[in-house]
Amino acid sequence: MKITVDTKNSYRKWPHVEKFQNTTLRYTPSPLFPKVMEKVIGRPSIIRLFITLDEVWDYRTDSYYWDYPIGVNRYHGDKNHYDYDWPLTVPSPVNAHIQEYLTSHAECADRVLLNLRRYERETIDGIITHQQYEEVFQRVVEYYKNLCPNITYIECCNEVELLQFGKLNMKEYYSLYQCAYRAIQRLNKKHDYEISLKIGGFGLSHGITHWHFWQEFLELLSRDEEKIIDFYSMHEYHTNPQRIMEFCMRHQEMINELNLPVLPLLMTEYGLRVGEGDAGRPTNIQNAAGEIPGMILGSHYPNLKMFPWCTFHNPNQQIGRTMFILNEENEYIPTPSGHTMTMFKMLGTHELMIEEYLENKAVATIDNERICLLVSNPGKNQDAIEVIFNNLENGRYELNQFMVDNHTNNCLTDPTSHSLQPTKKIDATVNNSKLCIDANMIGDSFCLWTLRRI
Repeated sequence: MKITVDTKNSYRKWPHVEKFQNTTLRYTPSPLFPKVMEKVIGRPSIIRLFITLDEVWDYRTDSYYWDYPIGVNRYHGDKNHYDYDWPLTVPSPVNAHIQEYLTSHAECADRVLLNLRRYERETIDGIITHQQYEEVFQRVVEYYKNLCPNITYIECCNEVELLQFGKLNMKEYYSLYQCAYRAIQRLNKKHDYEISLKIGGFGLSHGITHWHFWQEFLELLSRDEEKIIDFYSMHEYHTNPQRIMEFCMRHQEMINELNLPVLPLLMTEYGLRVGEGDAGRPTNIQNAAGEIPGMILGSHYPNLKMFPWCTFHNPNQQIGRTMFILNEENEYIPTPSGHTMTMFKMLGTHELMIEEYLENKAVATIDNERICLLVSNPGKNQDAIEVIFNNLENGRYELNQFMVDNHTNNCLTDPTSHSLQPTKKIDATVNNSKLCIDANMIGDSFCLWTLRRI
């Protein structure tokens, strides 16, 4: 792979794609974790948090548990309660409660996107009424908005077309979405929040593969006289980043056709899938290297914000996507997927022109301090990398290389690796306005070079 960077041609402001992050309630870390996350991968502009309605409200007793211990199932043996993803949920390994989870993460982000899920199936089946669902939805959002004032985006439900999230059709889902948007309208009117609430959905799974669900949702929205929506949300897990842009193009075409508003498209989950079902989950280094081209490509669609999955997750279930692990010394350590976000954070303010078309496997930036080049080599094949920095000022430069692969800067294969470290440091002299670098990258690897005048 030849990469020629024109260091004098900064053609756009670089949209820092790492600014949108995810969490999970399936394996919740301690309230110490968000500060570590913020230090290592940067402060999110938006962080996605969750409330599970069946944990905060018990439909059998009409009781609210405002600070429930996360992941404790009180519905064992209840034939009227749907399973959802409870079989994959374990209690928090540190006995985290919902309020400390919410407040600790909210303090480390500018805005919060709060997803509310569960009770979808019970409502559609008539075990609880739509009126009850709407009242609970409103009361829960109101309570936690008061606790965390920077809660801004409310995402109604998550992947409802899948069996483990209710298996709803779109007409069924839309009836719940109407309950949700009416609740949010009332709360905004009642409180006149300094940071008003925004409502959206529906957290579509499988991206373009489930396009028929998305089209039906947009058609239902277009036929709704109210047409209340502030953002659209969907998910994508795949090794082919072109699917991201195909979805964006089709979405834009459809909202134009249906006369729907042009609003942010939040990809509230993004990662790799290398096969079908849970067995297709990637290794961590596959996910880390493969996310880079997708996120670079997605950066060119201005309304798209991508939330990679996931900052911290159960290593027995999703070791391939977690950005951090908790080691035996009770330290939160970044994985290769965490290093991907750190490298995106290290990029500068403006993107530099790269002469070659590289299928979005590389991005170069500049700011007042340094030039950065991030390169990914997803897949199994080794590649010889030739980098040329053109139009440099002559003089001395400090070059740092940060390589990540299956053996390097990887806490999952080397327990002594606790943070991203430079793998090479060079003092170089530029005499002809050009600096050349050669490197070999094995399959499923990525590398950041930083260049600073000294």
